[in-house]
Amino acid sequence: MKKRHLILLSLAATLLSGCANGYKQFYTVNPHTNLEAIAKNRAAPPLDEPVVERSGPPPDHDTFVNSYRRRGYELLGASEFSSGSTHKDEQAIQQAKDIGADLVVIINPQYQGSTTENVPLTLPTTTTSYSTGTATAYGRGGTVTAYGSGTTTTYGTSTTYIPVTTHRNHYGAAFFAKMKTNIGLNFRPLNGDERQDLQTNQGVVVAVVVEDSRAFHADFLEGDVVVAVDDVKVTGLSAFRSLMESKRGTEVTFNILRKGKAINKVLNLGQ
Repeated sequence: MKKRHLILLSLAATLLSGCANGYKQFYTVNPHTNLEAIAKNRAAPPLDEPVVERSGPPPDHDTFVNSYRRRGYELLGASEFSSGSTHKDEQAIQQAKDIGADLVVIINPQYQGSTTENVPLTLPTTTTSYSTGTATAYGRGGTVTAYGSGTTTTYGTSTTYIPVTTHRNHYGAAFFAKMKTNIGLNFRPLNGDERQDLQTNQGVVVAVVVEDSRAFHADFLEGDVVVAVDDVKVTGLSAFRSLMESKRGTEVTFNILRKGKAINKVLNLGQ
């Protein structure tokens, strides 16, 4: 019985433990990130030991990512999964090292409840029975009594059901690279409400101003709508990026709408 008890404990421990790295298994590259551009424009080679931060569940993706873009980080990818096993911070840190991230933000695990199921355990059984008997023989010389004994062994199996409770948690982590700060601006297309308010489909919106950058000190603000650069109209995000690339290394004038008011901002784009 002692051996059987040890086997049951060993099985339960095996079912409740896990060795796979969920942060690696469920890692997804950010589909909006150009990894080649990041490799070319990162501030320095990947750190040997990435910076580790913790966070509660993000309110939404854009708000979360932009909070790190303001600090000069760009999202490489993220991991998100539910598991009944324990996944340690060291696993997220190892994934950060594997992909060359400078910063890993580990989302605090969120408890999702527990489930209990009966797991069958089948073990071999052996049953041995013993028998004895006597026999008396009668003859002219008298009586003779014979004695005998024997054993019978039966082999089979026995199935026991053990309850196993699994506590599940939701895990997540985001992985970032530290980027060079050029002018310190990130842009996005106009959304539907902005197109209606401005009565135009043309222009781009300042989504992020990187802290302590040239744009930051020139007082660009998030939400500014760039309608032209050096009086060349901005028709959309792709055309705007091409225009900015053509003017790299020069000083340009951004024609901006801020809360309906037209203003100009002069900025050197740098190399």
